[in-house]
Amino acid sequence: MIIFNASTHIIPYYNIFQDHPFAVICHNICLYQMSDLILNLFLKSSLSFPLFLHVQFILLHSLLNKTEHSIMHIISFFLVMLKIVFCYKSQKVQRGSDVSLRCDVPLMSKSSTLHWEKDGEQSPNSTLMYNNSAYIILHTVDERSEGNYYCRLMENGRVQTVRIHTVNVTSYSQNKIHTIYRQSGNNSDVSLIFKSKKIYHRLRWTWEQSPKSQIDLIAVEKGIEVQIKGPIEPGRNSSTTYTGQFFIFHISPVNFNYNGTYRCITETSTYTTTILRTIRVSVEPPDGVLRNQSVVLTCEVSEVNDSVTLVWLRMEGNRGVLVKQQTMTEKNNMLRLTVNLASNETDPLHWQCAVFTENTLRALAPITISRTSSNTNAPTESSTVTDQEETMTKDSHLQIKITVACVVTVSVLILLGLLVFKCQRKTGDDSWFKTSHASSEVLDSSTTVIYYQLLKHSEP
Repeated sequence: MIIFNASTHIIPYYNIFQDHPFAVICHNICLYQMSDLILNLFLKSSLSFPLFLHVQFILLHSLLNKTEHSIMHIISFFLVMLKIVFCYKSQKVQRGSDVSLRCDVPLMSKSSTLHWEKDGEQSPNSTLMYNNSAYIILHTVDERSEGNYYCRLMENGRVQTVRIHTVNVTSYSQNKIHTIYRQSGNNSDVSLIFKSKKIYHRLRWTWEQSPKSQIDLIAVEKGIEVQIKGPIEPGRNSSTTYTGQFFIFHISPVNFNYNGTYRCITETSTYTTTILRTIRVSVEPPDGVLRNQSVVLTCEVSEVNDSVTLVWLRMEGNRGVLVKQQTMTEKNNMLRLTVNLASNETDPLHWQCAVFTENTLRALAPITISRTSSNTNAPTESSTVTDQEETMTKDSHLQIKITVACVVTVSVLILLGLLVFKCQRKTGDDSWFKTSHASSEVLDSSTTVIYYQLLKHSEP
């Protein structure tokens, strides 16, 4: 690691140069070149910004000893300072919010690339190149997001730093309202963070999807188990206990209808507010397209309260090419942008829907067009015949099922009719038998009486 010291690396060489016979001619050129050298060291992350300022002021103080050139010294010094002002930016952001970084290059060839790095290493967040600008979004920032972000331009084998952005994150998340955008889907999530310097014994997260519809999602109390109250259950990264100063309510996956206002409310007031806007992208047909088939891409934003621009980008690597855009400036329940792609426009399979508010990139929703094989889906003659045979087979099976059902129904009805008839016949036979038996008994008794009387008359 090289330790840079202005008193040993810059000033001695400059003092030697001042004693040169041509110092009067080259004096101002040397001054600007040395100042620019310090600037380049800073841009290549060899110097921190405070050290850069310290070196510049040391150099200026040393050079101002030559009063006859003081005006040129001051002009050169401020030229360098002006350059660093346009290149360097520092920002303090709220914990748990999203941060969007952007750097611009006026002219850039197609072979050039522009990307963001963090502390000299490739950032895990993907960079979007669009209209000679490089964008990067940092989701749910915390102390791990702090540091210097460098926008690097790679052109003709050379790397040049275009911009440096220092991100500082607040220690706590109080009294701030911020809006975040998330794509709906199984891989999307939202972390609602409560972190306070003061101890609160109770807090709750609420959700208001529409005005005057606020409901409790979760309630926590120090030392007591978390109580789940609402329809959105905590995700795997949610806090399981409450310490009184820190709690995370994690939502995963994010559904499209999860848009709305989320508030963290303590026993005294609303501590922090997060407004969630959801994005949904879809492709028709959803199950894959043929090479000669047209496609419809749709991008939707759940709600619009300010100026929002939707942009469909055809992706060529990390470079986005504009296909269609739409801006909504009035309050609306939903913003939708549809792109109809002809069969010759579906070769690029990777697309992204970008959401901008003014010139700030707020979200990226990628989608991939799935290509299907024409052999398995094209309506060839053999497949048509096969489909007809399958249809005929299905129809014949249906007719057989209907015939069997009818036969079974008729058989059941016949059996029921026979059973009823048999029951009625049995009942009639029983009554006839009883009547016949009674009549035979009467006849037998009468016959007995007559026979007895005849026997009595025949006796002498």
